[in-house]
Amino acid sequence: MAIKLPRKNSMSYIDLLAWIVENKNELIGCRIDNIYNLEKLDNVFIFKLHCKNSDKNLIIEPGVRINFTKYDIQKEIGNKAKSLRELIRDLVISDVQIIDKERILKITLNNGMKIIVELLPRGLLLVLDEQDKIKFSTEYKEFKDRVVKPGLPYVQPPKPNKVVVPKDILFALHLTESVNAEEEYEKLEKSIAEGKITPCIQKGINFMPIEFEGCEKGNSFNDVIDEYFLELTKQKEIQKITEKIEGEKKKLEKTIQQIEENIKEYEEEAEELRKIGKEIMEHYMEVENAIKNKEKKIKLEGKEIEIDPKLSVAKNASLYFDKAKEYVQKSKKAKETLEELKRKLNEIEIEIKKEEEGRKLSIRKKEWYEKYRWSFTTNGFLVIAGKDADQNESLVRKLLEDNDIFLHADIQGAAATIIKNPKNITEQDIYDAAAIAASYSKAWKLGLAAVDVFWVYGSQVSKSPPAGEYLPKGSFMIYGKKNYIKSVKLNLAIGFKINDSLEIVVGSENSVSAKVKNYVLISPGDELERTADRIVKILSEANSINAGKELKNEMLSILPGKSKIIKVVKETNDKQ
Repeated sequence: MAIKLPRKNSMSYIDLLAWIVENKNELIGCRIDNIYNLEKLDNVFIFKLHCKNSDKNLIIEPGVRINFTKYDIQKEIGNKAKSLRELIRDLVISDVQIIDKERILKITLNNGMKIIVELLPRGLLLVLDEQDKIKFSTEYKEFKDRVVKPGLPYVQPPKPNKVVVPKDILFALHLTESVNAEEEYEKLEKSIAEGKITPCIQKGINFMPIEFEGCEKGNSFNDVIDEYFLELTKQKEIQKITEKIEGEKKKLEKTIQQIEENIKEYEEEAEELRKIGKEIMEHYMEVENAIKNKEKKIKLEGKEIEIDPKLSVAKNASLYFDKAKEYVQKSKKAKETLEELKRKLNEIEIEIKKEEEGRKLSIRKKEWYEKYRWSFTTNGFLVIAGKDADQNESLVRKLLEDNDIFLHADIQGAAATIIKNPKNITEQDIYDAAAIAASYSKAWKLGLAAVDVFWVYGSQVSKSPPAGEYLPKGSFMIYGKKNYIKSVKLNLAIGFKINDSLEIVVGSENSVSAKVKNYVLISPGDELERTADRIVKILSEANSINAGKELKNEMLSILPGKSKIIKVVKETNDKQ
């Protein structure tokens, strides 16, 4: 019997085993610098780790996954993250192991405490003390088979009576649920434990540490997990964000439906009353005789209608016409209310769309150069600049090659700026980089309008001082001729580049306008926070997205200092 590949919603035991085999050494020795939760998902945690070779972001979602993430995800400090910080911040990971061949990971810390990550359905993240008693859990509850409460010993979820081979493994190994499935599964487990891992992914469907039909191979198993859960995380965030708005939408839709039914009833009632009024006038003599006989009802056109014998025929007809007018008026007011509600519904739908779009754009993979200040010139040359003396030092020592171009504002206190691989570069590209060098210098904070910038080749820059002299951190020796660009304006253009994610682009107006249609131009000014708020608001509206607070934080990190907006370019109907 053919097995249909199911969509995966969480890591299996084999996935966890493969991830541990691949990443155990990466985890051990890392210090927990900080802990956050996702902005809209308080049960998804980001552990910021300081590791041997680099800083890493570890994402832990109980019941679902654990992996290092390369994506820039909007995060906040919720109550659970605060509790975790108080317990385990600054502690070092000393060991990592899987408990009892289950989807349960134990991370031992250098003070004897443990972090338990359960990837089973309804799984938890817990912190245990040295005696394995619960100090923290993402949920406190009396389950059928265990009690999770502070101070109680940790009891893991009950283990199944027999090994259940996941359907995706059966699919990958071309097995049915036969006698030999368990044996093949054990062989696979042994193979994975020996490091025989082939990262494979079928986006939106499945991922495994072995090759399977229809999959694409990945660089690492961690990358495959990270990529796979990206879309699921976006969907969960969107669902969480829009839940309240969707509730308002449903109430509104129900009210609209009721009003539409009322309008139909009012119009039908008005039509019926007008018809009766006409029938009274058309059967004038019959109605008049009934009035003379003091009758209160009369049968016309097969229907019995009420009349007032104290009134004339015309006044009886008028009563029905007047009642019809009342229903017409009710219908008119209901239609006005209906239009207003439909307008509100449209606004809600636009808000939902913006929230969805904004959340889809909020998670993206960061490139290696994004830890520095960075830009791309008009013709696509990468420009990187240091944020401080340490980064200036790092750029020159580690990244500056002989053929690269080095730029520096002719003022004390400026970013070391590099154009990487400047083959066939133009004067415009050099000016674009000079705008970065000028803007990220002390000249901006001094409120200058322009500053000179010089450039040389990497081969002319040295960290070696003349004999008997000392170069402070972030300082360099320049040998040979300097090429000067006079009076480089302190202006920066900022825009949003939108594809599958949102990227803030910054640079000279010429370089930014070549990439985006909506942007602002800034210069030194008097405000920081307010300017950042205004830029985010202007660009979010121009691009029809709802911006999260992380976007403002990123904008603040981009601004060279107190600034003002001197120009706004918007083409709101164009999709970038």
